[in-house]
Amino acid sequence: MIIATIILLLLGGLILAPSINDYYIKSKLDPQLELQTTLKNMANISSYKYSLKSILHIDSREEVISEVEGEKSKGNTHIKGEMVNTSIDIYYIDRTIYNYDAFSKKWLVIDSSTNNSEELLISELNPLSNFKFKQLNTVEKINFEKIDGVECMLVSCQPSVDSELLETLWKNMEYQIWVDYQQDLIRKASLKAINKKVPSTSLSVEVEITDFNKNIQIEAPDSSNNKK
Repeated sequence: MIIATIILLLLGGLILAPSINDYYIKSKLDPQLELQTTLKNMANISSYKYSLKSILHIDSREEVISEVEGEKSKGNTHIKGEMVNTSIDIYYIDRTIYNYDAFSKKWLVIDSSTNNSEELLISELNPLSNFKFKQLNTVEKINFEKIDGVECMLVSCQPSVDSELLETLWKNMEYQIWVDYQQDLIRKASLKAINKKVPSTSLSVEVEITDFNKNIQIEAPDSSNNKK
């Protein structure tokens, strides 16, 4: 009987130990430090896939601005989905935009001569542009949630942003960010903001990111049918 009790206690200890260790690790996480480290790491990610949805809230009405699936690799981007109730299929490769025109069934090729042309384009081409911060103010840990099976620390913050577009049009920006604290990655992020001129209008953006540093091939579409 004594031996059986000892065995049960040992088994119970083995079962509880990982939970206790996990709780200890979580309790020691500093949300601000973890977010700072993760943001720096995200800047070095060479490729990833993402989904993004942005909604304009006008009084009690909602208008979906965009809902896209995208992929990025070594500075090149491909997105597909809808923007303002219009189907889109856009490539951004070597500072050149390839936009599929559904009416003419041709690829429209637009060259860009600016060094930061991607920053001047829609945020759908660069989802992390909405999450560039000049300064992180109070970062609060909300709880822990799993995103695609990966446990993340959900944090909230109201930072000063490094985006001329956001700063010009919006205020009271509130962020929620799901931090994969084991790999220092952002698995999911959301933004809510109030329009500066029309306070009854607000913006919400949500992005989920997967396939970090995977071998993603993005090649320019065949635009030869544009030639006469």
